[in-house]
Amino acid sequence: MILSLIFAASIWLILSREWLRVIMGLSLLGHATNLFILSSGPYSDMLPQALILTAIVIGLAIQTVLLVFAYFARQTEHSDDLDDMKEAE
Repeated sequence: MILSLIFAASIWLILSREWLRVIMGLSLLGHATNLFILSSGPYSDMLPQALILTAIVIGLAIQTVLLVFAYFARQTEHSDDLDDMKEAE
């Protein structure tokens, strides 16, 4: 039940028009996927835990890069709206 709410919230955030919400939705989707993988297997198996740890590190790096891109896009375009940025091209 909780995982479905997390997945739904992440999809709702991804479908929004603001940069920060899209980035947070992608991060939340990654964490929900990690929780799903962790809850589906036995806790004694080390492979899913290692894969989840790797996914957390990669997700943090991607989130950092996306936040830097969003910061510089905000500085140059003076807007958070993705549709406004498409029209500026």
